[in-house]
Amino acid sequence: MMLMQKINTKKMCLVCAAALTVVMGSGCLKKKEEQTAAEVEKIVLPTKAAVAVKRDITQTLNFSGNMDAFRRAAMAPALQGSRVQKIYVEEGAYVQEGQLLARMEDYQLQQSAAQLAQLEADYKRIESLHSRGSATAQQFDQIKAGYNAAKAGFDLLKKSVELRAPFAGTIIGRHVNEGELYTGAPGRDGVSGIVSVAQLGRIKIEVMVPEQDFVHLRPGQTAHVKTEAYPDTVFEGKIFTVNPSLNQMSRTSRVVIEITNNRQLLKPGMFAKVEIVTGKRSNVLAVPASAVIMRDGEPHVFTVENNTAPYITKPALVKIKTGMVTDKDAQILSGIEEGAVVLTDNNVSLTNNTDIRVTAVTR
Repeated sequence: MMLMQKINTKKMCLVCAAALTVVMGSGCLKKKEEQTAAEVEKIVLPTKAAVAVKRDITQTLNFSGNMDAFRRAAMAPALQGSRVQKIYVEEGAYVQEGQLLARMEDYQLQQSAAQLAQLEADYKRIESLHSRGSATAQQFDQIKAGYNAAKAGFDLLKKSVELRAPFAGTIIGRHVNEGELYTGAPGRDGVSGIVSVAQLGRIKIEVMVPEQDFVHLRPGQTAHVKTEAYPDTVFEGKIFTVNPSLNQMSRTSRVVIEITNNRQLLKPGMFAKVEIVTGKRSNVLAVPASAVIMRDGEPHVFTVENNTAPYITKPALVKIKTGMVTDKDAQILSGIEEGAVVLTDNNVSLTNNTDIRVTAVTR
């Protein structure tokens, strides 16, 4: 009996000790959670800010493309299968309209010239006989038609033998060598022709514009062009044409930008980045575009007190109305006044109760 009482007493002590341990452990855990929560509340989020000021903002579209001469021509004989006899110009040479650029072998031309001379003699004789009434009109017409056909063939062969510049310009390529047989196939640089001439005083850039953007473009709009060859120079051009039809596969429209190239700094084949101005607002209240966030489908900004950075504060969410919005700036129509300080960084998930540290203010 005494033994049983001792065992029960010992069990009760163990149970009490375990219960006390649980209570103490629970209390410690609760205290630790409260301490962690307190530490979380003390976290201060670093952010950056900017001052709303009046300035000019510009809306642009950006594209890239390759430059080419506005007018170019690859000179080739009308008849294939002849040999290149002589090329009279070198790459980079300036030529006048009608200047002889190259000459092909003229065996066929010599045969055509002999045939034409015979037909010309026959034509003059029958013309004399017809004027005296010694030849019928049918005979005269037949000889005349044959002569005219031979003359046209001779002129065609002559143009195929003597390749002349169609306009004044610069030689930008020699695609075959003297003595080679011209077959019409592309030469070593991929161009089908003997020589190429281009006018380099005007340069064009063709870009493909998506349908959501091409509706904002029209001929005459200003385009700013940059190249890797002249990284510190901005060339000004204008939209020359906007194709009114979209490619059904890519849903894009071809837009041609023209640049005056009087100093001929720009060359065909250069890679270019094009910025086209589609809209501009002068002296309007604006903030950086990153300051604008959407809440419930409407634009808002977080404003803070105007102080010397760095400083700790709490932001205030303000509903605004925007005008023109670009990649860099957002026009403010209402909601804040000039001089207001708005958050531009780490502002997407903020609340009015979030402690923040403003590390820098752009003015």
